[in-house]
Amino acid sequence: MNKNAIYLFILVLFTVTIATSAKKKQKPNVIIVLTDDQGYGEIAAHGNPHILTPHMDQLYYDGIRLDNFHVNSVCSPSRAALLTGRYASRTGVWHTLGSRNIMWQEEKTMADFFKSNGYVTMMSGKWHLGDNYPYRPEDKGFENVFRIGGGSLGQIGDYWGNGLWDARYWDGTEWMPTDGYCTDVQFDAVFDFVKANKDKPFFTYLATTAPHSPIGADDKNVSPYIKMGLKENVAKFYGMVTNIDENLGKLRDLLSELDIADNTILIFASDNGSACDKQGEPYNAGMRGHKGSCYDGGHRVPCFIYWPDGKLTGGLTIQEVTAHIDLLPTLIAACNIDNTFDVTFDGINLLPLLSNSDNKWPTRTIVTETKVNSRSKLYKSSAVIADEWRLVQGTELFNIKIDAAQETDLAAENNSKTTELQDAYKNWYESVSTRFNEKQHIPIGTNAEKVLLTAMDVFPIKEGASAKTVWNQKGVAKAQMNHGVWAIDVMTEGDYCFDLYRWAPELDLAFNKTLPKSKDVVFTEAGINIQDKNTNQAISGKEKYISFNVNLKKGQCLLDANLTTEKGKLTSAYYVIIQKR
Repeated sequence: MNKNAIYLFILVLFTVTIATSAKKKQKPNVIIVLTDDQGYGEIAAHGNPHILTPHMDQLYYDGIRLDNFHVNSVCSPSRAALLTGRYASRTGVWHTLGSRNIMWQEEKTMADFFKSNGYVTMMSGKWHLGDNYPYRPEDKGFENVFRIGGGSLGQIGDYWGNGLWDARYWDGTEWMPTDGYCTDVQFDAVFDFVKANKDKPFFTYLATTAPHSPIGADDKNVSPYIKMGLKENVAKFYGMVTNIDENLGKLRDLLSELDIADNTILIFASDNGSACDKQGEPYNAGMRGHKGSCYDGGHRVPCFIYWPDGKLTGGLTIQEVTAHIDLLPTLIAACNIDNTFDVTFDGINLLPLLSNSDNKWPTRTIVTETKVNSRSKLYKSSAVIADEWRLVQGTELFNIKIDAAQETDLAAENNSKTTELQDAYKNWYESVSTRFNEKQHIPIGTNAEKVLLTAMDVFPIKEGASAKTVWNQKGVAKAQMNHGVWAIDVMTEGDYCFDLYRWAPELDLAFNKTLPKSKDVVFTEAGINIQDKNTNQAISGKEKYISFNVNLKKGQCLLDANLTTEKGKLTSAYYVIIQKR
């Protein structure tokens, strides 16, 4: 070997050594895949005899599985708790509509933590924690977004007409048209992000809209279940899960191709129990209850964690109680991220448990809730979880070790345990309830320019009444009626324009226009009431919106923007655009 060749060899060796060293020093990437309405039983590895989930099964065997993992039994509360490491009720989220799906402005999310520590951040799919500034993902630490509006495809906050195929997604600036099936499109956005940021530490939150309704998938995913003789709705639901599974496999393949799989923490979980057709008797792993239930079938979900560089592999099963609130404290420990925001977490760092430490894991008591319309009644829609014990709605007591189906109420014969868990709930409630009477106010008059309000976010006019809204586009088309108020925060004094719409602004339709399957309702009057300014205007039917110009003082207030039919029925305007003049 001549001298030049030796020099070249040394240079190459030095370069490879430096590159390898740099790679080792890079903090781990993090990808969370959160599915929507997929229950614990909708994975073949959990015993389902019909469903086809080879890639979820492989992750089950490759990683660490949290087999006693609990969330809230409906979506918005679960997402708030997962992203903040705090009980959803503490963050202001205890419902899926009526603005009670919006986190307090000051709450910090996973993305805030990762972004502040040099990570590139991205979310794809479903948010459902607020569609207006400062509650959107782009305001909560996510530098890159590719999402729907509202809580599912076709809800009132989503782009009008969005469905399972060829929908539009918000990229932080505009609604982008897409070509293809929803889950494919949502994963593709993540694939593009990962490829572009493979040399940087990144955090990705991929919250699929599937298998939440509307249900359906390509025939290649649905037909195998039809051939099995399953009901059509079950077949479609299972087909959506199988499509997610295929994309999960593509994601793992991509990470391997880019040589970043070992240094990526991959977490797979669901937001609540199954929403599959209950009449079809789908597999539920012997548990009682589905989505929205206080029983384990409503809130015990799959959770798999895989991280080779962190030695989180090998198919270890964790039987101890864990929860969505634990993921953020665990991740910041795994990624060596300081709690610079000084957040008090309700969850705990699971790393000692995941590493199969011999240290005895402490007994814990956690609380989970379904959606709660009124916060005045203790125990309503709650489950207190303490090891094998479950206190359901404050009165029923079950021991999961001997009664996984929660069929035998043991409260009468276990007075002391019942009282102990009731007391634990009361302490929890006292801790999280300090802001229950406050409202999530939507700012107007900021640099965020136009503000679009939808009828989904109105509060009941009567304090303490059950939340009720027009929440999806079908309700708008059918002219469903609900009269409520929006909580507004006027940031700067001045003149504001309020435009009240019958139809989604992007449709550019007149009041009296009807759509297929819509109800022909004649609205004759529009009105607003804000800061003691109460004014009305007649509707001819030809207008696309009715405008009101109002001078407002700075401060928080309530907005009543309403429409009246020719029969005298009153409803909140379905859409309102507010802009400072």
